[in-house]
Amino acid sequence: MQRDTVFVLTATYGDGHWQVAQALKNRLLEAGVRVRIINLMAEAHPVWDAVIRFLFLQSSKLSLIGMNYYGWSYYGTRTMKRNHPLVRTGFTLGMNALKKMLLQERPVGVISTFPYFDVARLCTGVGLDIPTFTVMTDYDLHHRWILSTQDRYYVASDALKQGMVTQNIGEEQIVVSGIPLRAAFASAQERLMNRLALGLDPHKRVTLLMSGGYGVGWSVEKGLRMLRRIPEHQVIVVCGKNEKLFQELQQQYDQTADVHLFGYVEDIAQLMSCADAVVTKAGGVTVSEAMSLQVPLFICRPQPGQELENARFLAAQGMAKVAKHEAELVQLMEAAYDQPTQLQNMRDRMVSMSRPHAAAAVVHDMLETLQRHQSGTCLHKG
Repeated sequence: MQRDTVFVLTATYGDGHWQVAQALKNRLLEAGVRVRIINLMAEAHPVWDAVIRFLFLQSSKLSLIGMNYYGWSYYGTRTMKRNHPLVRTGFTLGMNALKKMLLQERPVGVISTFPYFDVARLCTGVGLDIPTFTVMTDYDLHHRWILSTQDRYYVASDALKQGMVTQNIGEEQIVVSGIPLRAAFASAQERLMNRLALGLDPHKRVTLLMSGGYGVGWSVEKGLRMLRRIPEHQVIVVCGKNEKLFQELQQQYDQTADVHLFGYVEDIAQLMSCADAVVTKAGGVTVSEAMSLQVPLFICRPQPGQELENARFLAAQGMAKVAKHEAELVQLMEAAYDQPTQLQNMRDRMVSMSRPHAAAAVVHDMLETLQRHQSGTCLHKG
């Protein structure tokens, strides 16, 4: 195929959409394809983008006291049909900006890792006959993901595919690929070597406690205090971009041998590979990373919306334990550490469902689709 530019549309409301976009970009570049990642809201409407990101973070914090307007909006629009007035009028931000980009640069394909609007129709409307793709970054089906009905879809599970088929997305359009991850998660990690490199006791159990990219969502301080009660045990804490949290924990635990503190971490695969269990938010990318390394998941206070639905799916599949509060979290972890077969069963379930090579599989399929299209045999666009 001609190695022209591919657009990747994404957003930075949380890190997952952006990480998937980067994983795809790296694989496409390796294949000789030019890539432009477009944070569409930030480029088209920077003020609105800043407002939405602020509200997203505030919603995460307010969820701790039982208020979550993001969750209300998520469930209120979860099954919204394509002809709903909000879809026709509300989900249009960024359309004009994308039209200009399409006409100026004329890409050979457009990939969405964030659900904006009907990208396929927009491309057709400006006279471009090009393939469009959507890479879903969660385990729950929200109808906003399927507004662009002519796309080729890449999804995390068979259950997602079946749900989409019931909503009139053609079965042949959907590939159960898994969620694309960074390259480090596609190769085996040396557990003992990584533990020694990080100064961990190789003979004690390790819990990785992740607060999310921005360090919000549940009480990390309270959870850490309670986790330290588990005997023969050490905790790695990743504070994300919450510098205040990192500094507060440093003041309390800087000289504590069984607590290892980190801020924002790029190479999370190294830390995760050291862990016997991970306590985390239920973002689609993070839980997929844990699955790829077979590290059992413990999820505390999942926020209403896709995180709660991800948590429910993972628990139903036997890969995660979900706690309503920090005390229950520690009880679940103590029971699992006392009965190692629990953790092994969770790992076994992860082996059967993880797809660590999803990024390579998705890009391979995309390139074949672009090749067929350019040779005049691509049928999925109709």
